[in-house]
Amino acid sequence: MQVPVSLFIGLRYSQSRKGNAFLSFITLFSVAGIFLGVLALTVVSSVMNGFEGELKKRILGVIPHLIVHSASGDQTLPDRLQQRFAAIEQISPFLQSEALIQSSKDLTGAMLQGVDVNALPLFLQQSLQQGDWQEFNTNRYQVILGSALADKLRVQLGQPIRLILPTGGSYTPLGWMPRQRNFTVAGIFDSGSEVDKVVVLLRLQDLQKLTGNQEAAWRLGLTDAFLAPQLQGAISQVEGVSLVTDWRQSHGKLFSAVAMEKAMMWLMLLLIVAVAAFNIVSALVMMVTEKQREVAILKTQGMTNRQLFYVFAAQGMSHGVTGALTGAVAGVVLTLSLNDLLALLGLQLVQGMALPVILQWNDVLLIMLSAVLLTALAVIYPAWRAVQVEPAEVLRDQ
Repeated sequence: MQVPVSLFIGLRYSQSRKGNAFLSFITLFSVAGIFLGVLALTVVSSVMNGFEGELKKRILGVIPHLIVHSASGDQTLPDRLQQRFAAIEQISPFLQSEALIQSSKDLTGAMLQGVDVNALPLFLQQSLQQGDWQEFNTNRYQVILGSALADKLRVQLGQPIRLILPTGGSYTPLGWMPRQRNFTVAGIFDSGSEVDKVVVLLRLQDLQKLTGNQEAAWRLGLTDAFLAPQLQGAISQVEGVSLVTDWRQSHGKLFSAVAMEKAMMWLMLLLIVAVAAFNIVSALVMMVTEKQREVAILKTQGMTNRQLFYVFAAQGMSHGVTGALTGAVAGVVLTLSLNDLLALLGLQLVQGMALPVILQWNDVLLIMLSAVLLTALAVIYPAWRAVQVEPAEVLRDQ
C-alpha cells in the first residue's frame, strides 16, 4: 500500500535520531509527559469509579431507589409498573418515618423503615452481621439496627429499646404523650456506609401499628439506581400514582460531591497531558527552523502548502499518538494489577480490604482521544509556520 508522501516524510522526521540533541530531548520529554498523564488519568479515573461504585452499592443497596405513593391504594399498581418499565427489578410495600430511639445509655434520632422481609434488596440481606431474618420476620415488635447506631446506643441482641414518634401523640391526664413503644433488638447490619448511623428496620406491620398509618407506599429497586431521575417523571404520569420520590432527596448531595471531585481530579490530571502536548509546539518550532532548507527544497519541487502542513502535523501527531497509546496500555495494566502491587509494597489503605477499582473502557478511550485532540491543537501553529517559509529567501544564500 502506497503511503501518502506527507505522512512518509513526517514519520521519517519523527524517527530521525540525527541533529540537535536538545530537540530530541524536548521531543522525548513531550512523549513521556503524555504517557504519564494518560497513565495517571486511567488509574485515577478507575479508582474514582471504584469508590463511586462502592458508595452506590453500600448506600443505595439499603435505601429505596424510588418510593411510589398511591392515593387510591391500588394493589395492581406494582404489576402495572413492572410491565411498563423494564428497569424496575423489585417492588415491595414500604413505610418510612422519623423517630427518636432510646436505650438505657443514650438517645438519638433515627429513620424507621418498615420492610417486607421476603422482598429485601440482596445487599441488605447479606449485610446482616448478627441475628436472623426469618426470626425477625416471625416475631413482633423487633428491630434491626445499623452497626454504628447500635454502637452509639450501646445495645446488643435481645436488649430493649424505645421508639418515640415526634407526631401522632395524644393527651393524657399527665399531659401530651408522644406515640411510643418498646422494641427488642433482633439484629445488627453493617453496610459500611453512613446509613448504619440512622436506619432502623422494622416489620411493615409493626411500623404501621406504631404510626397508625395503614397505607404503605411502594419501594422500587432498579437495575441501576442512577436511572431513578429518568424514571421518576415517567412513573409519576402512571394512573394511580400520587407522588414519586427518589434517593437524591436524602443522598443526592453526597453523590453530587463525589461526581464533582471526580470531574476536578480528571481536569487537573488532563492539564498534565495538556502541558506535555503543548511542549510539542517547542519541539516542532525548532524542527521547522532546523529543516528550513529541506522545506524550501520540497516547495520548489512542487509540494503544496497543504502537503507541507501535513508533514509537520504528522510528525507531531505521531508523538502524541505514541504517548497516548503506550500510556493507556500501561494504565490499564497498572489498574488491573493495582491491588497486587499495593499488597506487595505494603501500602494497603485498610488492612484486609482491597482498593475498589472499576476499569471502564469508554473512559480509557475518552482519555486517549483527549490526549490526541490536545496534540492536534498543539501542532497547528508549528505546521503553519512551516507553510510560511519562502524558498527564495532560504535558498538565496545557499
